[in-house]
Amino acid sequence: MSLRSDVLLWAVRISGRPRDAPAHVLLDIKIDATIEEAQEAFHKIARTSHPDLHRSSLSPEELEQVTDAYARVAGAYQDFRTKRAATTRMRPLDGAAAPGTAGPASDKIPAQKPPSSGHSLANAANMNSKAQIYYRKAEMSLRRGDVSGAILQIKMAIAADPGSTFLRSALVEIQAELAKKG
Repeated sequence: MSLRSDVLLWAVRISGRPRDAPAHVLLDIKIDATIEEAQEAFHKIARTSHPDLHRSSLSPEELEQVTDAYARVAGAYQDFRTKRAATTRMRPLDGAAAPGTAGPASDKIPAQKPPSSGHSLANAANMNSKAQIYYRKAEMSLRRGDVSGAILQIKMAIAADPGSTFLRSALVEIQAELAKKG
C-alpha cells in the first residue's frame, strides 16, 4: 500500500471509534501504558499521519478527515499525559526515608516531606500551570537520577511561581540530598 492509502485507512479507523473512546484506544496502547509508551506511540503516529505531511497528496476532503483524526489522537495523548502526570509524585533520593516512615522509601512515596508551615504535596496543584510543568520535569529528572537537572527544573518552577513555599521547600530538600552525596 502507498503512504496515502495508509494514512487514509488510519484516519477512517480513528474516525470510526466512538467520540468518548479512551486515550489508550486511540493511541493503540495498553490501558496501563506509561507516559513514555504513550509518547512513543503518539510520535510514531505524528511521523506518518500528521496532516502537514499530506497537504499536497490528499484532496481537501481527505485532508480534513486526516486532520480531524489527528486532532482526536493529539487530544487523547494530552489527556493521557495529564491523567498520568497527576498521579505521579516525586520520589525520595536513593533510599532516603520518606516522611512518616522508618525504613527505606519505596518508589511510590513522595520525595518531599510537607514543610512545617502546613503545606503538603496537594499544594503542587495550587501552583500556576507553568510552574507545574517545571515541577513535573523535576520529577522526571529525579526518576532518571539526574539530581542537578531536578534542581534546575525546581528553580525554573520557582521563577514561574515565586510565591510558592512548597517549591522553595522542595528545592531546599533536594539540595540537602545533593550535599549529602557530595
